[in-house]
Amino acid sequence: MNYSDKEILQAIRSGEDDKALSALYKNLLPKIKSLIRQNGGGQDDALDIFQDAILIFYKQVKMNSFNEAYSIAGFVYTISRNLWINQVKRKKRSIEITDSQIPLELDDNMLTQLMTKEREDLVVKLLSSLGETCHRLLTYVIFHRLSMKEISQKMEFSSEDVAKTKHYKCKQRLIQLVKNTPYTQEILRG
Repeated sequence: MNYSDKEILQAIRSGEDDKALSALYKNLLPKIKSLIRQNGGGQDDALDIFQDAILIFYKQVKMNSFNEAYSIAGFVYTISRNLWINQVKRKKRSIEITDSQIPLELDDNMLTQLMTKEREDLVVKLLSSLGETCHRLLTYVIFHRLSMKEISQKMEFSSEDVAKTKHYKCKQRLIQLVKNTPYTQEILRG
C-alpha cells in the first residue's frame, strides 16, 4: 500500500514506525540506490547512505522540526545526495555527481539544516555582498529564524507585507548570485 507524506508523518508521530519506515524503504530505496550507483558507489554504500538519511528524517519528524512543505522523497533524496558527496570527499574519490532529477534548491530551512562551517562562511560572504538591508533581513531569516512580523519590527518596515516582499526580492538576488557562481553552487550542494 502506498502512503501519502501526511500518513507517513502521522505514523511516525504516533509510534507506528514500522509501517512508515517500511513504506519509505519500499518507495525511496530504489531511487537512492540508483543515485549512488550512478555516482560511483555500490549496493552497500547506497544502503548505508539511505539508512543515514532516513535516520536524519526520522529524528526531525520526532523533534517536530521537519518542514511539512517539503516532500519526504525530495528531502530524503537531497540528504542522501549530500551525505554521499561528503563521504566521497572524505575518501578523496573524485566523481562528478549526476543530479538531473533534483534542481538546485535554495531555501531558508534547507540551508540551515545542511550548513557546515564552510557553507556558513560562504553564506555570510554572499549575504554581505547583497547590501545592508538584504544582509540583515536574510540573516534574521536563516540564522535567527525570525518571523516576518518580528523582522518588520526589528527593521522598522511599515508592515509584515513589506518584509515579505523584501525577503522575496533578497532571496531571489541571493539565488541569482549562487547560480552565477559555479564554485558557490558546488559548496552549497556538497
